Amino acid sequence: MNNSIDQTDGSSIQGTYEIITANLFTNQDDKNSIDIRGIIEKIIVKESIYSAGIGVEIRIIDGISLLDNLKLLGNEKILLNIIQKGRDNDIEKKFNVELFISNITNFARPKPGLDAYSFICVSKHVYSNQFNIMDMGFDNDIGNNIKNICTGILKISPNLLDIDSGFTSVKGVYPSLKPIEAIRFQMRGSDEYLYFYEDLKGIKHLHSHNKLAKQKPIGEYTTSPFYQNEEGTTENLKEQKKKVLTFSSNLDVSKLSASSNGVYSSQTSTLDISIKDYKIKDHRAIDKVLLNQHPTLSKNKVVFDLEQQPQSKRYYHTVNSKAFGTKNNINNGKDQNYKKDSYKHDLNTHKARIVTYGNLDVTVGNTLLLLVPPTGQNDNVELLDGYFTGKYIITDITHNFESDYQTEMTIKKDSFLLDTDKKRVIIERVQE
Repeated sequence: MNNSIDQTDGSSIQGTYEIITANLFTNQDDKNSIDIRGIIEKIIVKESIYSAGIGVEIRIIDGISLLDNLKLLGNEKILLNIIQKGRDNDIEKKFNVELFISNITNFARPKPGLDAYSFICVSKHVYSNQFNIMDMGFDNDIGNNIKNICTGILKISPNLLDIDSGFTSVKGVYPSLKPIEAIRFQMRGSDEYLYFYEDLKGIKHLHSHNKLAKQKPIGEYTTSPFYQNEEGTTENLKEQKKKVLTFSSNLDVSKLSASSNGVYSSQTSTLDISIKDYKIKDHRAIDKVLLNQHPTLSKNKVVFDLEQQPQSKRYYHTVNSKAFGTKNNINNGKDQNYKKDSYKHDLNTHKARIVTYGNLDVTVGNTLLLLVPPTGQNDNVELLDGYFTGKYIITDITHNFESDYQTEMTIKKDSFLLDTDKKRVIIERVQE
């Protein structure tokens, strides 16, 4: 007997939301705002572990000549507040943000008397980044150097920072960089692969790849179209939160491409210009912290052992051992570029796109456990597809607020839950 319920007709309360505030402050009057909720067609919010700030597109359907009447120039402020509330007075989830219009684009006049265009908005620290140059010195660990940039020139409140410390200590001088580029400059000096990003709550994060990979998944997400509980029950509501509505991947699985990016083995060529010393160091079977138990290489090597091909990728590193004050030089971390690149490109081994009911609590940097039934066996809760099932990092999220609220996620993994020479897997489930 099939106890599953097919609920693919879109009947859900998970996608409901309400725009509480959408106030536009113009150049003509920056003290009083204009409520633009009535002319908003949709809102798209994007966050990424590769981006220092969130991006927001507000699509406007304008029948009152707002552009002309208010003389909008593309540097106005918007206060946006969206809530997501479940049934039975569940705790509200809030997206409350101060935005600045960086561009007004995609104008069209679909019919007489009606204009359509988009406000492209960014966070305040991203906007202010354009108006500052850093050319001063620094001498601290990378986490604290980045924290000083955030609280100093970018004027970010310490309450909005989640910056890890304990990374490499470095010193040097910023070579006339914008603050966000100075943050990336610091990250390149680390011997670990780092991410600096902003989430929906406005928190700016600095974490290593290893820390994110070791996180416990926020829960199980399943691509099965069936529900185990009756619609309208509390249990069904919990299922909706972790239901994958659409699942796709362009695959792009290429060991040749991964090898050319130094994922499995590489070389570092180092020239010490002070003593004219030249060395080549091979990096074979690069040891890394993985999301799952097994790497993406088969033990059946066929022809090439990819972990023993150091000339797949070569890095060039110039040092000056006789230079004054070489201790903690910002360039010292370059000898770990091979491992950082290996992490970076190995994470692209398996990419997928999933769409779920909207959830303001899910953010980039989280990990999740994706459960994918084998093709043709969507109702088999025991047997799972070993190729796609596994622990993933959420690298990008697009929050779509339109007729309903859905979340589109890019998820990536660098490994498999099982040995690639096996066929199917039964996994230990996440306890929520």
